[in-house]
Amino acid sequence: MRPIVAGTLGMVAWLLAPGNAGAQTVNELLQSCEAVTNAARSASAGAIDIPRAGIPCWYYMAAVQNAAVLVDNDRRRLLGVCAPPDATLMDHVRIFVNYARRHQKAASENAAAVAVMALGEAYPCPAN
Repeated sequence: MRPIVAGTLGMVAWLLAPGNAGAQTVNELLQSCEAVTNAARSASAGAIDIPRAGIPCWYYMAAVQNAAVLVDNDRRRLLGVCAPPDATLMDHVRIFVNYARRHQKAASENAAAVAVMALGEAYPCPAN
């Protein structure tokens, strides 16, 4: 396994680990992501000024987006997310917000796991 892939897989495992002290709950991430989507609604075309409250969401979802493109030796997506090439980080944030709002029972769960489920639902990989 290449060192970059191994390091990234370690980061993903750390994010998804239950009881991880650094892991955010869905509710915490949802609040931050709602700040981003609210700012996007009031932004001019093509420019989003991420508010301070939205910064954790922006970086968190960027990490999830980057991890979502990892593949195994058979070129299968490791996280089961097959977003189209033109999907933006803002698209990912909106998908997470909509999913988290629909799944309120998951509010205290690990945000990374729920983010991956949300993106996997929105961008399922084709069956092999």
